[in-house]
Amino acid sequence: MPRGAARSFQCKIETEGKGWLTTTAVDAKASMADNDSALASPASPPAYTLRLTFAYKGRAVQLVRTQRVAMVSPPSVTPPPEPGQAGYWFEVRDATGALIFHRAIHSPVRTDVEVHSNDPKRSITRVPIDNDEGEFELLVPDLPNARSFAFYGTPGGVRAPNPPSTELLRLDFDALRKTGSTH
Repeated sequence: MPRGAARSFQCKIETEGKGWLTTTAVDAKASMADNDSALASPASPPAYTLRLTFAYKGRAVQLVRTQRVAMVSPPSVTPPPEPGQAGYWFEVRDATGALIFHRAIHSPVRTDVEVHSNDPKRSITRVPIDNDEGEFELLVPDLPNARSFAFYGTPGGVRAPNPPSTELLRLDFDALRKTGSTH
């Protein structure tokens, strides 16, 4: 196909289970010419991701909703967590217990807030909050061989800098796949 030529291909869009959407793509790079066969083949169904909504109060975390969505999950961009590591992350494991996916995440459980001051020596400080409860969402790839999901974070009541994380929640992956379920 000549460089810059337009071509049509199909990609399946899951919107309440309806139809196909035809899209036009423009070949902007010569290297894409090598991929013509991949683009000419029928589109495969999109990958699925589980949108998991959790509620927390203090360090108690519970799953409140799951939703299966047709989208590619954000990738893992860090090495697998090591024993004794601090921070928040989740893991997906297979039936043998082997790690098949993990993702480090910014602390979803708020325990303090940033307070600004006019004092130049302490212009920004972190202050513990009295009511540490809320909700957060995680996007987890729905991998066919996934059997368990685990969420790790800082243990409750620990105020030391960078304490080792512990498992805060473990769930069976088949239970998570129940689309639209509320827990």
